[in-house]
Amino acid sequence: GTVSLFRDGTFVGVGDLPVLSPGEDHELGFGADDQVRVRHAIVDEKLGETGLISSARTDSRNFRITVKNMHERAVELVVHDQIPASANQEIKVELVGPTGPTKKDIDDKRGVISFETQLDPEEEQVIEFGYRVIWPGARTIIYR
Repeated sequence: GTVSLFRDGTFVGVGDLPVLSPGEDHELGFGADDQVRVRHAIVDEKLGETGLISSARTDSRNFRITVKNMHERAVELVVHDQIPASANQEIKVELVGPTGPTKKDIDDKRGVISFETQLDPEEEQVIEFGYRVIWPGARTIIYR
């Protein structure tokens, strides 16, 4: 049936519930939470070559995601992002940076990563990560 959705005592919309068994869990989407601030920035991008005899090309990118909880209560937070995934053994993708993801290949989707954390009221956390793609210098790669 139809349900009314409230967040922090404020009406945010309506939704539908399927037929559920007693005690069965079901997730409802509440939309964007305007009390959680998220900033995503590219910190560094570098294209280059390595090696003297057999050269390889590299593409490195580093990101910073800053999240802040503006609620008066703690919140569970999951940040999803993605990195390239290679279908060719000659192309290597390395995850780099100080913050490692909590999970990789979410829902069996290669390259989808997540960072899970809890934010206390007014707390701000920074997630810093990146990737490096390495491939033979004689080849060209295309991101899709």
